[in-house]
Amino acid sequence: MAKIFADDKTFVDKPTLKPVSQVLSAFAQIGGINATRESLIQFIDENFGEEGEELKPVNITELDMSPQFLTQVSDPLVRAFGHKVNGYWSQLIREQDLSELCSGCISSMLQLKYHFVVPGGRFREIYYWDTYFALEGMLRSGLVNLSQSSIRNLLSLVDQYGFVPNGARVYYLDRSQPPLLTLMVKLYYEFTRDLAFVAEALPLLQREHQYWMQNHSVDVPCGTTGGMVRLSRYFVNTDQPRPESYSDDYELAHNVSKNDSGIQAEIYANMATGAESGWDFSTRWVQDAQAPKDKILETIRTQQVVPVDLNAILYQVEMALAEMNNLLKTSPMEDYQKLASERRQAMEHVMLDEATGLYFDYHLYNHKRASQFVAASIWPYWSFESIDEQQAKRAFTYIAQILDKNPGGIPATLIYSGQQWDWPMAWPPLQYVAMQGALLHKQFSVALRLAQAYVNSVFCAWYMTGGSLVGILEKLPNTTDSGHIFEKFSSAQVGMQGGGGEYNVQAGFGWTNGVLLWALDKFGPQLTAPTC
Repeated sequence: MAKIFADDKTFVDKPTLKPVSQVLSAFAQIGGINATRESLIQFIDENFGEEGEELKPVNITELDMSPQFLTQVSDPLVRAFGHKVNGYWSQLIREQDLSELCSGCISSMLQLKYHFVVPGGRFREIYYWDTYFALEGMLRSGLVNLSQSSIRNLLSLVDQYGFVPNGARVYYLDRSQPPLLTLMVKLYYEFTRDLAFVAEALPLLQREHQYWMQNHSVDVPCGTTGGMVRLSRYFVNTDQPRPESYSDDYELAHNVSKNDSGIQAEIYANMATGAESGWDFSTRWVQDAQAPKDKILETIRTQQVVPVDLNAILYQVEMALAEMNNLLKTSPMEDYQKLASERRQAMEHVMLDEATGLYFDYHLYNHKRASQFVAASIWPYWSFESIDEQQAKRAFTYIAQILDKNPGGIPATLIYSGQQWDWPMAWPPLQYVAMQGALLHKQFSVALRLAQAYVNSVFCAWYMTGGSLVGILEKLPNTTDSGHIFEKFSSAQVGMQGGGGEYNVQAGFGWTNGVLLWALDKFGPQLTAPTC
């Protein structure tokens, strides 16, 4: 609350330099919560190390510097950029090293046994849903062992905690993220045909699915049948601010109510639940999307939203678990095929908007399907292999019309709020899902438009921040950096990095690299170099 660091995550990521008992004693001596700002600064300097110092870069030899898939990228500039991005993995690989912590010293990092890829920037640890999109690139870059190591870290978290936390920090142990672990194992198997690894992972994947069913299921009224159907939602049980965003949550809750601890607790729970969704934050989760920008999160109701993407993901998970049990000829914990079928039927009844062909969230607070477009509305087109052809055409015509006004990609929503999961932010995982859905349902022209828009955004943002290619592309004058790969981009202006939200835009960036390399593999012969 003293705002010593611009980002609250900085402090909670610092390991102690002294045994925790001594740190707590020193805190008491300066007056605890009544300490002055100056004494707090000195206390932190004397008792805490640098954030991220428990992690070490890793030199690996398995990175393929000339992956085969890049040879079919026909445009020489796009191909050269692909080679450049392929080389960036070496900057993002880490291993945990707690050996320099003193006896009794502590870190907020959860213990990780294997190597992994970090997203980049302030995201110093392994993150759950980021990992899936990074894997799409890592496997194409020859990083098969690293991919398995990353998955093993997540499996070990399920083994220890029963689920995958948001990221590998103790302050993330009250929440998860979009549950893509089963799809990671499926993806790894499709690349390697390593059935023994699937057999090893399957009990833990089934355990994670059980966690989601037990802790995130909700009954939803079904207007077409008059009964109730069971779907899933994000749900975090907490009454405290998120430690990594403590002052933001505290100030928001106390702006809503100065004295009512019950109302404050609701805000804290809904903010943490928004973080669990991966979409932190968006008008998607608020009851009043037209509120002034500085008030937009005061009506946050994430726990009262049944999200289309979570249910589409769990459908994919259930189908994959059925497939894995079938491959291994094992008896499944549940009838996953039946669960998937029931989930899809429920989604068709509750979420499908016939007019657009898209699937929308359901609001428990007013018992209505949402009316605003969110990029998650397209997720079922990746999940469901068979969808009525005319319905698919309507959906991707709608997407094409959004692209007409957003040359940098599909924005998270069409509402400008200043939040980072709203217009005009175009996020790599959402572009990936839209491309996958378009490909699966033979909407090839829209798929290519999405891929070209994505390549244009990533390339131009990199070029405008000093990117160059020896002998091919000169650095822009008056640029001092060497090119950044960002976590998000502007859909409205090609090459503009994203913004908004609780922190500055981050460079790195794991999922951006992964989706780019995947897109070059899928669309290489048709892609052209952008004019930035």
